[in-house]
Amino acid sequence: MGAAPTDWQLECKELKQRGAYLLQTGQWSDCSFLVGTEPNQVAVAGHKLILAMASPVFEAMFYGGMAERNEPIPIVDVQVDAFKALLEYIYTGNINISSFDKACELCYGAKKYMLPHLVKECTKYLWSDLYPRNACRAFEFARLFEESVLMEKCIQIISTNTKEVLKDSSFEEVELNTVITVFSLDNLNVDSELDLFEAAVRYARALERRTERSNSPVRESSSGKRQKSPVPSTSQDKEQVVNVESSAESSPEAVMDTCRGNDPDTAVPPVEHNKKPKTEHKEKPSIRSAVEKIRFLTLTPQQFAAGPARSSLLSESEAFAVLMNILSATTDVPLPAGFSASRVPRKQLIGGPYNIRPMNAMPTFTVDTPSPVTVEQVWCTPELSRPQPISYPRPSRQEGMRVPYTIPSPMSGMVIDEMNSNNMHKIYCQRAIVQHTDCLNTSALDCSVTFMVDKNIYVLGIQVPTQAPSEESGGIASGSSGYSELLYAHLLDADGARLSYTHYTSRVPYRHLLDIMFNRRVYIQRNKVPPGSSGYSELLYAHLLDADGARLSYTHYTSRVPYRHLLDIMFNRRVYIQRNKVYKVGIVFNKVGWYPMGSCAQQVAAESVFFNFGIGHSSDSVRDGLIRSIIFTY
Repeated sequence: MGAAPTDWQLECKELKQRGAYLLQTGQWSDCSFLVGTEPNQVAVAGHKLILAMASPVFEAMFYGGMAERNEPIPIVDVQVDAFKALLEYIYTGNINISSFDKACELCYGAKKYMLPHLVKECTKYLWSDLYPRNACRAFEFARLFEESVLMEKCIQIISTNTKEVLKDSSFEEVELNTVITVFSLDNLNVDSELDLFEAAVRYARALERRTERSNSPVRESSSGKRQKSPVPSTSQDKEQVVNVESSAESSPEAVMDTCRGNDPDTAVPPVEHNKKPKTEHKEKPSIRSAVEKIRFLTLTPQQFAAGPARSSLLSESEAFAVLMNILSATTDVPLPAGFSASRVPRKQLIGGPYNIRPMNAMPTFTVDTPSPVTVEQVWCTPELSRPQPISYPRPSRQEGMRVPYTIPSPMSGMVIDEMNSNNMHKIYCQRAIVQHTDCLNTSALDCSVTFMVDKNIYVLGIQVPTQAPSEESGGIASGSSGYSELLYAHLLDADGARLSYTHYTSRVPYRHLLDIMFNRRVYIQRNKVPPGSSGYSELLYAHLLDADGARLSYTHYTSRVPYRHLLDIMFNRRVYIQRNKVYKVGIVFNKVGWYPMGSCAQQVAAESVFFNFGIGHSSDSVRDGLIRSIIFTY
């Protein structure tokens, strides 16, 4: 290390610049770390005071009762790049994350040394870089660190992109418990159980290869004891960083011990010269535990005979027993112990052939982009003052609905205001009505629905229905004795300002005309929007939220509209939506009356974008049948 320049402090204007200089040069360092494992160990210099200021773990290490006196301090469970990034955060406050693997490694180090803000930022990055190819590894990371929200999100991605997850080479490297978890899910987008079985075969082969590598001679330490050295992960070998401190079952050696020793019908044939002794005291999961989750009884006899029955994953007696149960539900041949007896195919969340769905599953509706009738086409009086909709010219099918600009890579929910709206095209993700019901609004009617898409898009607005005329609404049982009426009425001007109102409650007869008197008389000018039976004045508020409840965009809408019509409610600005993330759209109707709510399809394909509605807890979506379409572009 060369001599430090004189008066280097004069060039540093901020504290983080001084910290970066000390970290880079090692000047005045009073401790050192030996990071990684042989032969890839790296020495890193540090400053006890700076480290202790940031982390209570470092404080106890250097100034506690059991202060570390070894020099250098060995750090074998954190990768070199991750440890350097951790020190960079401590010294400068900068967070340098460039890949999914590094985010996992850095988050592990941040958890170990108790740096909660760094943990939060790493988790944020994982959310933004979540794809089918790394969903299983992210699930393992989330399970290891008890990140329940991230775990749920990973399960959603695995469920909606199952075939892509299973076919990716990274699936062969995940923990066995993760495979069992995936095979246990009720919602999977697979053509048939053969997709799962083929994935199990590939995984078993990968287990065998890892066992052969793990049984190869290992180096010995200076003490003469066998020592296992984790290899730092790289973008080429795709090692799982999240497993550096996982349980014994996570290691390939432990998994293969159980695969070879505990089950006579193991998926991987034993290799005699590398065979390990059986461990009778503790039963661990094997590949058979995953095979037992496969619903063989949903296959046809031809499918089973041509595939699973010929595999070494099943013995001859097991294959015969399964085949007999496929042929007849009343056979006296029992299924092998632990095998799934379910004859119900997996439910598909998005896409896939309809004919393999259970009869009670919600179908996927593929809709064409409609050409909706606007309010202006119904109300042709030019003197009416109302907000004018933004013009979004719709291209022909041959144009492919492409947007003539390059989409940037913004953060989730980033608002894009700089683009010319005339260059964007409205596409409607229209939700088909499965069951029709009406809902009476007596004051303020809250509606909301969560949704997720499989592509990055721009959300422009939503489409909602207008009221049904009161004489069509029905809903009140007829009778001769009457009922207790409770209502609220108000009078608004063209701008939506309330001029007068009244609350009414009384027992009234059926099929009777009520005189509802306002609390004061109001002077009405001529040539204003006239009342009539062909429409009413709508008043509503709509907003778009991200998964944390932060408002991304909103709009207030007030205008005279026809009955039984679909309104385009455009947000005050368009919002960039990232795929595989959960968002929530909400509406508050402030107009008393009957609304045609109904139950809408939860999975819709519009153009080449798949929407999945109703994501998350049941309480997240309320009266979502009043949100008929998401208006978007891409």
